[in-house]
Amino acid sequence: MASDAIAKTDDESTRIQAQLLSGRRMRQLRENFTAYLFLAPAIILIFTFGIFPVFYAAYVSLYRWRIRQGEFQGLKNFVDAMGDIAYLLFFAVALALFAFVIITAVRMFRSAKEKEVPFSFLFLSLIPGGLLATGLALFLLRCITFFAMDIAIERGDARVLGSLGWGALLMVLGLVVSTYVQRLQHRVAARSAYTILPNFTGSAMVVVLLSSIAIVITRFTWVELNASERYEAAISRIGLVIAGLLLLAAAYAIWRWAMMQHSNLKTLGGILAAAALIGAGLFFALNWSTMSADADADFYNSLKITVFFSAGTVPIQLAIAVFLAYLLFQDVRGKALFRVIFFIPYMAPSVAAAGIFQVLFSARAESMANRLLTFLSFGNAEPLSWLQESKAAISILGQAFGLDSFAGIGFGPSLALIVIILYSIWVYVGYNTVIFLAGLGNIPGSLYEAAEIDGAGRWALFRHITLPLLSPITFLLSVLAVIGTFKAFNSIWVLRDNAALGTTDTASIYFFETFFRGSRFGYATSMAMVLFIIILTMTLIQNQVAEKRVHYG
Repeated sequence: MASDAIAKTDDESTRIQAQLLSGRRMRQLRENFTAYLFLAPAIILIFTFGIFPVFYAAYVSLYRWRIRQGEFQGLKNFVDAMGDIAYLLFFAVALALFAFVIITAVRMFRSAKEKEVPFSFLFLSLIPGGLLATGLALFLLRCITFFAMDIAIERGDARVLGSLGWGALLMVLGLVVSTYVQRLQHRVAARSAYTILPNFTGSAMVVVLLSSIAIVITRFTWVELNASERYEAAISRIGLVIAGLLLLAAAYAIWRWAMMQHSNLKTLGGILAAAALIGAGLFFALNWSTMSADADADFYNSLKITVFFSAGTVPIQLAIAVFLAYLLFQDVRGKALFRVIFFIPYMAPSVAAAGIFQVLFSARAESMANRLLTFLSFGNAEPLSWLQESKAAISILGQAFGLDSFAGIGFGPSLALIVIILYSIWVYVGYNTVIFLAGLGNIPGSLYEAAEIDGAGRWALFRHITLPLLSPITFLLSVLAVIGTFKAFNSIWVLRDNAALGTTDTASIYFFETFFRGSRFGYATSMAMVLFIIILTMTLIQNQVAEKRVHYG
């Protein structure tokens, strides 16, 4: 009898489990759970090697860190590097976070309105969103401060913050509450059992987390600014920067307005926008010494060199790659061999390839570069130092070709940096060519045939068909190239020469020197965080431009 009762109990429990795990909702739950299990390894890797290093770098940048963790310094490292502009940078970061929060909230309200979900559920979703945000914050704080040095904790300079246990508990609780809110929302707002309604928990978590971070950054920056010994000077410098940025914003607004006109106003607006842009540039140029006072001149110089390197590399290598890809896409004999030849520099070890360039651009009179220069100048040019030359390239090359009026020009990249730019173009143009070739293969031939029937020539075909349909690939390669040039290190480190007097030291090189040779971990990390913000901002701007100019067919 006892065995029969146990068997009946087992059958009943099996039946209840089958009921619980059946139905459309439970099927979705199982599918979501399985999907997240498959994504778990990728999420762990992205967090460990992508997200966590950024937060830990931000933590290190707030301390005086010379091999060992020192006292908490707040924004001092940033102010030492950027000057008082650092305060404006952090206010701008907080403002950007607030703007993203507002955009997310507006999207939530629009989605609720479209699906006819009562707005009360938006506010109700803040409960699980707040639990998830708090749990995630506790988890991140514990992971970051886990590496706080014991000696710094003993001195009272650092503390272990957050809690893995409480963080995990709050996140699990947030998921449970989110499930309950979602079911309640479906019961109230769903028209049928198969209606799919939006889940606002993720957006609510973003709103709570980012708004909290923005408030903390704003308050922390304001406290640091008020505690500054040069508060009044900092306010005036920040005011100058804001005035210059407003001029740039006005120029952009005028240009956008002018581009929407279809009369003489378009030309007039373009002239006004150009005038405003020139005015903003002159304003920054005339007041930059005041704006950047008390800043690290070497830091800004490294950023300037980085901009020269990126601006000289990206457009030229993309233009050459498009040209080569277009030629190789035609019916040319041996084009498969040419593809391999163009791709070899990218496959070759960077150190070996850089060594070849060192030989080609040697300071010896018999080097390949100096022989070519002598030939082009009809024997009038003296041998150049190339990688050892610190003066502006336009000045040196102008004098080499007999243009003595160029001797006084001191602005622009050095001749040594030009050689490194040529090396970067040589290495990556083959890679870009192969990618463009793949893009050309995806363009339907019927488009060219129809255009040729209408009388379009080769240039018209290239201008109105090839380039627009290659724009997604061009956008991708330009984003990767800009990010890569701003982070470039290996090739520059191998080709740089002390005789160039630091004119080839991009931001990454300067940060490396400061970090490893100067052992100023906190200071170098703060500069790296600034570069990260710059790269992120440029990427977001490129994405905004791509939304209107990239044609996806």
